[in-house]
Amino acid sequence: MYETVPNEFRIDSASASDSRGGIGTAVILESGVRFMLVKIRFGQGPVVSRRPGKNSRLATLAATVLTLISIICGSLALWRIGTDLEWAGDFVFRGGFLSHWQVWMGAAGAVQYLAWRLGLYARKATATEPEIETAEKSTTKVRAIANV
Repeated sequence: MYETVPNEFRIDSASASDSRGGIGTAVILESGVRFMLVKIRFGQGPVVSRRPGKNSRLATLAATVLTLISIICGSLALWRIGTDLEWAGDFVFRGGFLSHWQVWMGAAGAVQYLAWRLGLYARKATATEPEIETAEKSTTKVRAIANV
């Protein structure tokens, strides 16, 4: 039995068919067909800059979020102190490492320190960015040409 293919590609279908019922890789090997190499070229992307502080927006955002997390940790420390003095209700963590107010106060201080450092990084980056000079501030003469 032969498949209906051109004469130079005749192959016994019992030996070359794959599990899906089609002609498998034997057609490519015996026919001498070569694969075509396709090169994909992408356009030029943004230039990667090595200027310091290029992630200042992300640093500002992270510093803001870390400040909120520090406030939460400080609130949990005050809640635990209030529970110890019997001024507040039961604390969330009844026992274990997280049931101590010192842990929460230390976490609040560490997270606030990280937020402070990220804020310094972001402010340093915005202070060193060059200021764009506008036409009003420019001291050089500008010649304007209109297409009339």
